[in-house]
Amino acid sequence: MLRVEGISKSFGSLKAVDRVSFALEPGTISILAGADGAGKSTILKMTLGLVKKDSGEIYLDGKPVGKKFKRITEITGYMPERFSLYSDLSVEENLNFYSDIHQVPRRRREEMKHRLLEKTGMLPFKKRRAGALSGGMKQKLALSSILLAFPEIIILDEPTTGVDPLSRIEFFSIIQELKQEGKTIIMATPYLDEAEKGDEGIFIKDGKVLRKGSIVSLKESFPAKLFRILPEGNILEVMESLQENPDIKDDVYIRGRYIKYLQKEGSLLLEQIPAREIHEESPTLEDIYIYYERIGHVGPQAE
Repeated sequence: MLRVEGISKSFGSLKAVDRVSFALEPGTISILAGADGAGKSTILKMTLGLVKKDSGEIYLDGKPVGKKFKRITEITGYMPERFSLYSDLSVEENLNFYSDIHQVPRRRREEMKHRLLEKTGMLPFKKRRAGALSGGMKQKLALSSILLAFPEIIILDEPTTGVDPLSRIEFFSIIQELKQEGKTIIMATPYLDEAEKGDEGIFIKDGKVLRKGSIVSLKESFPAKLFRILPEGNILEVMESLQENPDIKDDVYIRGRYIKYLQKEGSLLLEQIPAREIHEESPTLEDIYIYYERIGHVGPQAE
């Protein structure tokens, strides 16, 4: 449906995006995951023509877009990281305003408004001023406003940043419903636990694709063993000691009261970690991201 091929962007001497490629499949959720400053927002903006790319091409239904980004924007709903709601207007008045922007016919507007307010649980709050909404409710209102035009593609730039855990759960429930309706969704996030909710994962670091593939294949093709270790003694002292060992320092990190150890193929260093308990476990996407980030290069991509 939408394919990005080798796009790059520099701001002066800063290479913000470096030859990034990925494809969005119809009716799927793709997660663009990486730390703040990795280039995620710039990638999304280039996809829409909001930021001019230096090189590369974007294809819609197999045809190059070139400079005709209207082909994409006509079928896309875009929710930037800082969405502009009008604080002095009510929830319903904001939706009316964005209906006018999208040129939604009045009869369809009323039907869509009611449906979206019901879907997002915002119907009881339709008279409340947007400025008085919680962070999670503001994001649901922002999502509703871009859905008024019934887009085929939905682009979300870090929609849950600063949102409480319960609102994040509710937001993703709505996203899953939209997927079931056949929407194609790409979402940028710095939270690796959110990436677990997608169909496809695209890991970004320093403007480059670190790893990409289906969530299932990323886990099935993971080339290391992962151990969760309850250390013998003070965890910080144990970690300090391990950091002095060049053979293991890049393979260990702390998570809560445990040390996690990524055992690479052929490595026999597990006995060097003083442990009370050792458990092998399946990797999360956070573990997978850390592994590829630390080996410092991109290997064959998962399919």
